Amino acid sequence: MRTKLGNHNTNTNTNSSSPIQIASPQVTRIPPTFLHPVTMPPPASTTTDQTQTYYDDPSTNKFYTLLWGGQDIHIGIYPPSSSSSSPPSIPTASHATVTHMTHTLLTSNIQISPKTRILDLGAGYGGSARHLAKTYGCSIACLNLSRLQNERNSQLCTQEGVSEKIKITEGTFEAVPAEVGQDFDIIWSQDSFLHSRNRALVVSEIDRLLTRGSSGRVIFADIMATPSAFEKEPQLMGTMMERLHLEDLATVEFYRDEFRKRGFRDLGYWDGKEHFRTHYSRLGEELRRRREELVGEEGVEEEVLERQVVGLGKWVEAAEKGCVEWGVLCFGR
Repeated sequence: MRTKLGNHNTNTNTNSSSPIQIASPQVTRIPPTFLHPVTMPPPASTTTDQTQTYYDDPSTNKFYTLLWGGQDIHIGIYPPSSSSSSPPSIPTASHATVTHMTHTLLTSNIQISPKTRILDLGAGYGGSARHLAKTYGCSIACLNLSRLQNERNSQLCTQEGVSEKIKITEGTFEAVPAEVGQDFDIIWSQDSFLHSRNRALVVSEIDRLLTRGSSGRVIFADIMATPSAFEKEPQLMGTMMERLHLEDLATVEFYRDEFRKRGFRDLGYWDGKEHFRTHYSRLGEELRRRREELVGEEGVEEEVLERQVVGLGKWVEAAEKGCVEWGVLCFGR
């Protein structure tokens, strides 16, 4: 089931990703959606346009690029706090999640080869897609909202020699455009579905686009609510939902039920909530440490950073109070 919150006005969609072809970045544009937590909600009637404006704001985009390293925008995996080694950088931890998800797929009795077709929903800067293309020679379709992120993805694909393998389309994963294609062998996503206002529709789109063969796999990471989060901390969760323009977050059981209804096999859930808290704590620390540089040398607006400080703090608080969880779910035909 989903964990619900009262009546918040939420006029937002979602984002996604897919393969690319370039010389200069060419992106197919479809109506926008969300990618990452949004702050300072705009009026309901203009939410969609202003959401895209938010993510395509140069100052906000620079914040994401500089703190995450410019390859990925998703939660990382960190060694245990008891480890004697120094903690990895945020980009290194973020890439560790890509490696973990790839390993999960390979241990689910499938292979990834040059013939494999993957759809990445909410691809961000495309780091996962480039890793998969370079490692396995497969082709990837990236569906994603932000024009600036898509342009960076396109540029990095060219620089890293994988532009023949990756196609990028701008749009929402609640209504994946026809030009993205279908009959994908694997559908992949990282920390994007939470921004959807209709996650059941997202699951239906996945069902429509995934190959009907027994080798079809869905793997995604998402930020979710614990079952009692909204009863336990209504004010905190309410504030967070207002920032995200959402009424609720999914739960692990919600996803399991929705995929089960469509005939999928549950191939397991990896619980990584301790990494969620660590990741957002690390982002807050990095922001505070580099704040002067970000404003002075990089030109990130002070207002943008202040909103991010508040948002990161809310996520950490929610994690500490046991209101949110994060992990990787895998399903098969």
